[in-house]
Amino acid sequence: MSVLENLPEKIGDWPRTAAAEAAVAFTAEHAPDWLLNHSIRSYFYARSIATAQNLVAGADYDDETLFLATVLHDISLTDAGKGPNRFEVDSAFLAARFAREHGLSDAAADQIWDAVALHTSSGIAPHKGVICALAHFGIGADIFAFGVENVDRAVVDAAHTAFPYLDLRENIHTEIVHQIDEQPSKWVPLSFVDTVYRKYRPDNPFPGLDDLIAAPVRPE
Repeated sequence: MSVLENLPEKIGDWPRTAAAEAAVAFTAEHAPDWLLNHSIRSYFYARSIATAQNLVAGADYDDETLFLATVLHDISLTDAGKGPNRFEVDSAFLAARFAREHGLSDAAADQIWDAVALHTSSGIAPHKGVICALAHFGIGADIFAFGVENVDRAVVDAAHTAFPYLDLRENIHTEIVHQIDEQPSKWVPLSFVDTVYRKYRPDNPFPGLDDLIAAPVRPE
């Protein structure tokens, strides 16, 4: 049985397409509960934010595309999606490939790539199209409560009841740090992953802003 069966009425429905069902099954198979729950809540938050902005699924945005972008946005934090890049980019490549393999158009896959790759990029994602913006807002509302006041309170309560938080922030930070410890290529200067890594690894070997400013402009 899908984890999205028998949902509370107030949380609403989801796009029950073959691709959407496959995305849920894939994420449920590979992700721990704290990550799966976050991915699902992010979709319902994003859709609630769309409704608050008078955006209509099927007219202003494609609900299936939004669903895949949110449900797969952190898939590289699992063994199924790890790669050499920062986790957002590895997730983006897997999510876009998954979309194409399950019948979505190249245009939809490109929208998913942008939404996933930019989901931690405040100030950029909102200007990259409606799918990218909605995914960014839904994900941010869930993990850091950014703009959560724009999510219907009934949706928030129902989502947290059906899909508990389970120490999401601590768990996601721990996994990001663990992956960079194992594979330093996943670190990127002056980024979300850099901020997280420095919090937990203050004696890290990577250059900070002061180091970058002090670096010579050209080789001596």
